[in-house]
Amino acid sequence: MTKKKFDFFDFLASIKLAVILLIILAITSIFGTVIPQNESFDRYVHMYGEIWARIIATFELYDMYHSWWFIFLLAFFTLNLIVCSVKRLPPVINQIKSPNKILDENLEKSLTLVDTLKKKGDPDSWIKTIKDYLSKKFGTVEEQEIDGKTYFYVEKGRYSRLGVYITHLSIIIIMIGGMIGAIWGFRGFVQIPEGEAVNYVFIRGKNQPHNIDFIIKCDDFSLSYYPMGMVKEYRSDVSIIENGKVVKKDYLIVNKPLTYKGLTFYQSSYGVIDRLGKVVAFTKGGNSKIYELSLSEKFTNIPGSNDYVRIIDYYPNLDNVGPAIILQVAEEGKMPVNLPVYKNLPDKDMYPEGKYFFKFGDYSETHYTGLQVTKDPGVWVVWIGCILMMIGLYVSFFVNRKRVWARVYFEGDRTSITIAGHSPRTRLFEEEFAKILEDIKELKV
Repeated sequence: MTKKKFDFFDFLASIKLAVILLIILAITSIFGTVIPQNESFDRYVHMYGEIWARIIATFELYDMYHSWWFIFLLAFFTLNLIVCSVKRLPPVINQIKSPNKILDENLEKSLTLVDTLKKKGDPDSWIKTIKDYLSKKFGTVEEQEIDGKTYFYVEKGRYSRLGVYITHLSIIIIMIGGMIGAIWGFRGFVQIPEGEAVNYVFIRGKNQPHNIDFIIKCDDFSLSYYPMGMVKEYRSDVSIIENGKVVKKDYLIVNKPLTYKGLTFYQSSYGVIDRLGKVVAFTKGGNSKIYELSLSEKFTNIPGSNDYVRIIDYYPNLDNVGPAIILQVAEEGKMPVNLPVYKNLPDKDMYPEGKYFFKFGDYSETHYTGLQVTKDPGVWVVWIGCILMMIGLYVSFFVNRKRVWARVYFEGDRTSITIAGHSPRTRLFEEEFAKILEDIKELKV
C-alpha cells in the first residue's frame, strides 16, 4: 500500500488544524486572564512563589498578549484561515458565476422541492404568464429555449454564500491588527507629581524609560468624595507641551482617556507624595504648655521632650464625623500609638493615657497621578475588521439564497409546467415554495 505523501498546503488548509489552534488560543488566553498582567517580578514571587514566578518570566506570561509565542499562534492561525479560504473560495465563486440554470432530469432528481402541473392553454401564453409571475416575485428572470422546451431560472441572495468568507476576511484583518499592536505597540505607565511634567513613560520589562515626542504636565490633581468619605472620582488636569508651547489642555478621569499622537493616557491610580498638617499640642497636667506643630510624614520632635509625632493618614469623613488626620505619637519609653484627631470634635481627647491632647489645625497633601499609557497602531485595523465582521455575519445569517427553476412545454393536449426550488434553509423555504405552487395553480391564460 502506497503511503500518502504529506502535503503542506493541505495541512495548512485543514479545518482540524484550525480547531486545534483555536483550542490552544482559548486555553492560553485563560492564563492571560487569570495571571495579573504587567506586574513586577517581586509581585509574582509574592503571589505564586519564586519557581512559578520564573516560569511566568520565562514564557512572558506577565504580558502574554505581547509575547513572541502568542503572536506566533495568532500568525499561524491567520495563515491557516487564509489558506482555508483560498482553497475553498474559487469553487464557490464558480458556482455563483455559473449556476445550473437548466431544469433537466438530473437536476430534478437532486431537488426535493419539485412539482409538475398540467394546465389548459397553449405554451406561448403560459410561457409569458409564468415569466411575468416570476419576474414580479423575484426580479430578473433568465429564459432559455432548448428542443422545444422553455426553461426559466431566477435567483435571490446569490452572494449570501460569500458571507462566511467575508467573516473569515474580517477575522484575518482583526488578527493582523492585533499583531501590529503587539509588535509595534506597547503598554506602559507613568507617575506625574502635581505641577510637574515628563516626556517619558516606563514600559514593562525595560529598565530605561521610553521617551515620547512631547511633554505631558499634571497641572492639578483633585479628589471628590461620597458623603461617607469614600473616593468618588479622581481627576487629572493636564497640558500637552511641544516646542515650549501648550498645544492642548484636557482632563482625565476613569473611563475618560486622553489620546495624542497615537498615545492614549488612562487615569488608573493616584498617590500621596507629601502630607502637611498643623496641630496644636497641649501638655496634660497642672503646668499645661501649648505647642503649634507643623507636621509631615516624618517624625517631628515635640519641643522640650524626647517625644515625636507625625501624620500617617487623612480621612475626609472618618466615622461620619468629618475630616480627621491620623497621628502616630511616639512618647519616650512607649510603643508608638496611632490616634485620630477630628476637626469637628476639638475638645475630644482621643488618647487619654498619653501626655498630650491634640487639636486639628490644618491639612494639605500633594498628590501624584498614575497614568496607564498605551500605543496601539493596529487599533484602526481592528475596527475595520469588526465592521467587516458585522457585514459578513449579516450576509451569512440574514441573506437567504433562493433559487427557482421552471420548465414549460406542450405535452399531449395540455401545457406541462414543472416548478422546482432550492434554498440552504429548506424548512424556511418550504412554505414560500408551497405558496408559489398555489399561486401558479390559480393562474389562468
